Formats: sequence, C-alpha cells, structure tokens
Amino acid sequence: MRTYEQWGVFDETSAAEGFGQCLWNVEAHQTFKTSPDNGAKTVLESLLKCKDRYGNRKAVGVRELVKAHQVPDEKGISREKLELRNEYSWLTYQEYHDRVLGMARGFSLMNVEPKSKVVIYAETQRDWMASAFAAWYCNAQIVTIYATLGEEGAAHGINETEATTVVVDSKLLKTLLKVLPKCKSVTNIVTMTPCEDAMAEKIKGAGVKNLFSVEQLLEAGKTFSFSPKMPTPEDIAVIMYTSGTTGDPKGVVLTHGNVIATVAGVEHELKGAVTCEDVYLAYLPLAHIMEMVAEVSFMALGASLGFGNPSTLLSTGDASKKLLTEPTPQVLARNPDLKPEVAWSIGDAPLLQPTFMVFPPAVLDKIYQGVTSKSSASRVGAALLRKCLESGERHISRGEVGPNWFWKALVCRKVAATIGGQLKGIISGSAPLSPEVQKFVQTVFNCPVRQGYGLTETCAGSAVAFWGDNSTRSVGPPTVSSTIRLADWPEGSYMNSDKDKPDIGMPRGEVLIGGPGVSSGYYISPANPKPDLMKKNEEDWVDINGIRFFRTGDIGQICKNGTLQIIDRKKDLWKGPNGEYVALAKVEQALTLCDFVQLPMVYGRTGCAFPVALICPQKRKIEALAEELGITGEFPALCEEPRIVERVTAACQAVCKEKKLVEFEIPKKFGLIAELWTSENDMLTAAQKLKRPVIAAAHKDVLDKLYA
Repeated sequence: MRTYEQWGVFDETSAAEGFGQCLWNVEAHQTFKTSPDNGAKTVLESLLKCKDRYGNRKAVGVRELVKAHQVPDEKGISREKLELRNEYSWLTYQEYHDRVLGMARGFSLMNVEPKSKVVIYAETQRDWMASAFAAWYCNAQIVTIYATLGEEGAAHGINETEATTVVVDSKLLKTLLKVLPKCKSVTNIVTMTPCEDAMAEKIKGAGVKNLFSVEQLLEAGKTFSFSPKMPTPEDIAVIMYTSGTTGDPKGVVLTHGNVIATVAGVEHELKGAVTCEDVYLAYLPLAHIMEMVAEVSFMALGASLGFGNPSTLLSTGDASKKLLTEPTPQVLARNPDLKPEVAWSIGDAPLLQPTFMVFPPAVLDKIYQGVTSKSSASRVGAALLRKCLESGERHISRGEVGPNWFWKALVCRKVAATIGGQLKGIISGSAPLSPEVQKFVQTVFNCPVRQGYGLTETCAGSAVAFWGDNSTRSVGPPTVSSTIRLADWPEGSYMNSDKDKPDIGMPRGEVLIGGPGVSSGYYISPANPKPDLMKKNEEDWVDINGIRFFRTGDIGQICKNGTLQIIDRKKDLWKGPNGEYVALAKVEQALTLCDFVQLPMVYGRTGCAFPVALICPQKRKIEALAEELGITGEFPALCEEPRIVERVTAACQAVCKEKKLVEFEIPKKFGLIAELWTSENDMLTAAQKLKRPVIAAAHKDVLDKLYA
C-alpha cells in the first residue's frame, strides 16, 4: 500500500479571487490522466482492449434462474422466492465481447442509428452493460432511468430524449407498458427475458414496430451485415437521469471522454490492490454512475464480475428472498460453516466469494447493527466483540488493518464468511460513512474500508482515499483525473481563510470538482428547451484558468494531509444514507400547514439516517394543548414537555403524509424552540429566509438530543 504524509498537494499558483488553491493527488503531478493504462479513449474501446488482453479469462458471471416459486410466509401470504443455481456460469472476455457484438448487429438490424437514444430500464444484470456496449458499437447514446422514478420519471426520460429504443427487464416491463401510449418516439423494445404472448400483443398494439428478447436479437443479428460506427471521446456515451429534488428529473450528459477519464482515475487508485485474479460483486444500480464506473474500472484491470442482487446478496436475514437448490460439494467445501438449513439458501456473496465490493453506507450501517445486536444478546458475545474492536482500533491508529490473529480467528472469520470470507477491499460511496461504522467494518471484515466521493455530474469517482490511508471522515484526495478547490461561501461562514483561524485551521468552502470527468451539463431538449435547466448549465459550471469545474453544493474542508472531508450542504438539500436527496424547503412547506407550526426548519446531519425538524411553534396553540392535557407552566417549559412534543410530532408527520411526502422525507423527530427566529436575532435574512447554519449552531444542543 502506498503511504504518504501528504495525500494531496496544493498548486500554490492557482488561487483566484473567491476560490482556494487547486488540490491535486500527490501522484498526479498537476496533470490530468485521461486514459486508463490500456490506452482506451472511449468506453467501448476499453472493452475491446480487455478482450484482446484477457480473452480467455473469466469476465462476467451469473446465477441461472431455475424457477420462481410462490411460497406462503408466516402470515399465509404468498411470496415469490427465486430458485437459483448454486453456481456461477461464466463468459470469458472473448465470449462476452462476442455477445456484445451480436447484440450490436441486432441493434443495427432495428435501425439504431448514431446519436439515437437507447433507454436501458432494468435492474443490474449481465446484459445491462452488454446492451450499453452494443449500443455504443452503433455510436448510440444510452439513457438511464432509475427504477424508483416510477411511471412519470420513465415517461419523462423517454420523451425528453425522444428515445427510439428501450431495453427493459421483466420487472419493469409492466411500468413501461403503462407509459408506452404516451411515448410516441419508441419503435423498438428489447426484453431481457422472453416476453409472454399476451404482453407482446399489448406492446405491439402501442405502436412498437420491433419487439425482441435478447436471445431473439442475438439470433436475428447473426446473418446481418454490420458496419460498426465507433464513437469518439467527444461523443455522448450516457444521458443519466438523476432523481431530481423538485420538478422533473434532470439528465446529466456524459461523454465517452468523461467516463473513460474517470475510469482512468479509479483504475489508478485500484492498481496494485486489484489484479486479474480478483472478483468483483456487481449488485448496485447501473442507472447510477458509481456502479457503471466501478464495473468498467474492474474490467480494465482484468478482474471477474459476478452479478448479484440486493435481495439475494446474503444467505440469511431479511435480505435473503430466495429458495435455492442444494449446494454442490464444491460450495460446501468452500463454506464449512454452513449449517444444513442455511445451505439451501446460500447468498450471492458467500457463493461468489468476492475480493472487492462497493457498499453504500446504508448497507454497512445494517451490517453494523446486525452484528452488534446479535453479539449483545449475550454478555460473552458482547465482550468478545468489544475486545476485537479494541484490537482493531489500536491497529488502525498504527496504519494497519484488522485486529490481531487471535480475534481474526475467533470473531472475524465467521462475520467475514457472510460475504464470502475473501474480501481484500471495500469502497463506500454515495453518502458519508460514520467513523464508528468504518472502523467497525474494517475490523470485522479484516480489510481496508475506503470512502469515495463524486456526483453524477462529475462521473462519481472524483476522489478516493488511498488504500494506505486509515483516516476516517475522509473521502481522500482527488483522483489523478480530477482536481478540487473550495469556493468561499460567506453566507454560511465557510471560507478558505478559515485555515488561519486557530480553532479551525483548515480551508473551508463549497467543493468544486474540475477535470476531464466533469460533464458538459444537463440535457437540453432541442424541441422543448427548459429555461431553468439552461440557467443551471450557466450557473452550476464555471471555467477557472482553463479548467471546467462543477459546483457541487457540498461544503468541505481540506485537512492538513491534503484529504477532503464533507461537512455540510450548501443548498437546502440533504443527502440520506441511501443517496436519496431530501428537499428541505419542500418539507418545510408542508410543515407550515400544521396548526402548531409558526416557523419550521428541517435539518439533516451528514452521515445520519434521517432528517429532523426544529419548530418555532404557535404560542397560543401550545398553551391550548397544555390546558387540554392538564399541563401547567410557562411557554419555554411547555416546549420541552414530552407529551406536548409527542402531540406536535404526530400532527406534523400527519400533515407530511397528507401532502404525500415519501417516508425518507418526513422528519423522524421534532424539537420545539420557544424563541421565535427573526432578522433581529440574526436567525433570518432581511428577506425573511432561514439562516440554516446560524440556526443549527444556535440550537446544536437540541439537534444533538434529537440525533442521540
């Protein structure tokens, strides 16, 4: 592992008014790496070079579906359980490329033209990326739509881009069918699995000319004459729709040059740790840029990709929703601790035995909660885990990974076996990871846990912590394909000059990410250009001394060792543990409809699991409620009375539900603030807008209690 005193270094000549100096990776030498080591200039070219270099090595593996069973649960309700083979079937790099090329012939047969739009509306699986590579063989542009965006989101993405082709899986086909009558541009549909006759009739009745399953597409393309239309780095590779906090989802335009430059940066961080003998478990949504970049990066290093699913990842617990065939002797030999009742439901991770995985913090939080709750069931178990973690923390402070050999054998081996027992590294991204969980996971899995940072607009992999850096809270320095600088934000009291304040000692400000991975902007429909998106393209990107930067809206501070920490959010948005955004102002608008509320402020603490709210309540309503409940006292005391807080909380949450806020948007806890926020006490601006950082600082003790 590479170890430095300084992981990132400043370019002292790069300061500009209102902006701090550019922070560079210590190994970048203030130049951007734009291609991975294989020399590829486009994402498709990277696959071709992988095929040439690793042709006979395992590339992608899947578990075959044997049968879907309907099994009654403990309440007698029928649930679908998937019977999957307890072995992975593999394609070599050569075979995988041949499959991609066959699909590309099929796309060409359907008249998929250069620069036309191909929507991939499916969960992560082998043929997701195969479809993307095939479309790029035609120089088409991939459009990704989150499954969670629902019917309106799917229709919006298809219609705004005027997509002609949709690749869809069986799970989302019903949703697609509902919106097809509104999507007049769609002429081709490719289903991941064969389509039932009744469904096929409905699809063709909606005006679709060509309907193929993937296997039918491969068969049809076998004899079709095909001339590849190879993309250039400047061509658009992906239009990736983000969830959007208000209004319609926004499509981020990413070129082949953007994606492949980010792959170059991520590959550089993985190099030395990852070899062609390693196995990556792919299960995160490919509609998110993080998973796409991860898969292309691991392939560039010749690793094998085994595909899984969040619902079949583990052998036991709530995540396991399958019924599997009896394990082969080879599986049992590799998993000696499997009990007979568990052996029938072995998960993707223990079966595949991956060496590298990417986790969102929410999953690691669940692992933390699961292991600690199980160990706390007995005094002995709790004591053993505590001693193991103490050993791990001592090693972390010395720059080492994992506890000593005794605790590895006694505690860690069983925990690590739940995800295969072979992990060499974990990367966490999409939201901040708490220090406690990072140290815990690194100890019990006995492998480095490192955080990464980026956004869809910057191709996700803009910063990754070095494998040799054991620090927590850090997302590392920028990769060798990025640079980072901080912009002053006087309104929030975050300034680059904070480095000169003894109580802070670090520059602080809005994080700006620059480099070849930064997108050109949001997709603007030629037929229906939206002024708000055009304005965002002008305001959210800025060119400084020849480098294009994206304004992230995140507030960061740069530590003395040249690594970045994310400490706040500039806009009234909060990013939850699963990467979902909560529009704070939207929730506040709903809360103002509650009779008890005079002024609300919704708050989300970085790294925490839910938002909370501070409420300046209507004094008369609180006093009337106190009289109803038989409670006496002055108004400030009433605001701290548990029964009153409980009633106000219930009323506020009820209003949020009435306004159809989703579960993760609704504050879980409320604090009542007796002193009204005004411009006179510096809690509001002259325009009567909330001064969020000031209010949060003034009521830190209340927020601490809400998050306790």
